[in-house]
Amino acid sequence: MALYQLEAGDYGLVRFAVSPLTELGNSLRALRSPSSYPLQAPWYAAVCRVRDQLPLDVLSGLIGSNFDTPDLFNPRPGVSLTIDAQLAYLRDQDLRALGADIEFAVGSIPRRLRTSGRSSGDRLADALEAYWRLAFQPHWPRMKATLDADVASRSRSLAAEGVIATLNGCGPGFRADATSIKAHVLGHDDLILNTRGRPLFVIPSLFTLSSSTPLRDSDPLLMYCAANQRSMWTDDTGTSGGDGILNASRLRYLRALGTGQSTTALAAMFGVSPSAANQSLRAMTAQGLVRARRTGRVVLYERTPLGDQLAGVP
Repeated sequence: MALYQLEAGDYGLVRFAVSPLTELGNSLRALRSPSSYPLQAPWYAAVCRVRDQLPLDVLSGLIGSNFDTPDLFNPRPGVSLTIDAQLAYLRDQDLRALGADIEFAVGSIPRRLRTSGRSSGDRLADALEAYWRLAFQPHWPRMKATLDADVASRSRSLAAEGVIATLNGCGPGFRADATSIKAHVLGHDDLILNTRGRPLFVIPSLFTLSSSTPLRDSDPLLMYCAANQRSMWTDDTGTSGGDGILNASRLRYLRALGTGQSTTALAAMFGVSPSAANQSLRAMTAQGLVRARRTGRVVLYERTPLGDQLAGVP
């Protein structure tokens, strides 16, 4: 449990916002344990196709064994919440401060960031920029639409119910009262943090299971699990599904599988050719959403537990 101790007027400094760099850092958890984030399975499947191009020697060194990430990913007052501005800020940071931050969260500094030559901030920003370009940029419009919708909902709640009720409505991980905010942070039971008149960013995330705070008394931050993630990888956002993403057609197929359907039966059900149905089934099998089993001479496709979760099937 982390405890934020508030001073008079601090609730007036609460700011709900979307932070791309924070989300980039949080996503390292899904790279480490994709099964813990089943709603992001389509994203993970897409990332797997470019995995050999990712700077994994740096990325794997930015997440601890208990899924902690350094505070360097957190938003900073005065820095625009765009990926370009946040990476530019990192490039200007002192080598010793960045190293201490990484070492505190992870236990050691990635070897590439310790080598001589260009500054540690430049090398770190280069690695994160490559990760963003390959793994995030193609999907960020979908992700941001979901996060923006959450922030818009919280803004309406702020106007109607006030800040304390809005924070308590962000999920079971938060408990706010007049003088403090308690956040359930996995693996940390004794964090005492202070706002001290500084802005308090409250950030929705697609890659947190409960709630998160900084590991040390740095710029104030609360993170919570964003709402309404289930439709993000369908065409409900108005964005094209694209190759490897669970578009609306595939979501319908996934929900129709029931206890098992053959390719021919699924094709007849939706009035498409067996080859088209087979192509979608193979894609969903590669994503870990569907598995095949043979019954006599017939091959039936059924949802995996991951497929059940993404299809919204209990």
